[in-house]
Amino acid sequence: MDRKIILAIAIAIVAILGIFLVYASEDSSVNVNNVTLNVSSEGPVNLSVLTDEIRTHEYYKGYDNETLQWMESLGNKQVWLSNGEIVIMDDVSDSNKIPSAYVCDASFYEIFSCNVLENRSLGNVEHPKDVLLVNNVEYIGEYVYYWQV
Repeated sequence: MDRKIILAIAIAIVAILGIFLVYASEDSSVNVNNVTLNVSSEGPVNLSVLTDEIRTHEYYKGYDNETLQWMESLGNKQVWLSNGEIVIMDDVSDSNKIPSAYVCDASFYEIFSCNVLENRSLGNVEHPKDVLLVNNVEYIGEYVYYWQV
């Protein structure tokens, strides 16, 4: 009888640890400090403009509705885009630190360090994008790629 009780307790402990690990892996709050990112200098855009585009444009077909609702809940933020990421930040304290440029014969990429507060996926299989909420932006510099014309 004692073995059955010990076995039942061991199974219960393993089950509780398993449930904890499942929920812990779904936590989107990452809080990673001093990450270096690069974004296109053709920005920023208002977060509300981007969320409207996600809802209506074919490019974002298959988006994760939970991530979109989270993005909409962030309020008045600015968005910078890169090839694989949507980077969301506060307008006044962070976004204004990154220069913006529009040119036709070159691509400008702005490089900065920041803290990642949350990392979510837009969930689109064809055009996957990570959605990062960041703060404490520190501008590092710029990379320019000139197109042959």
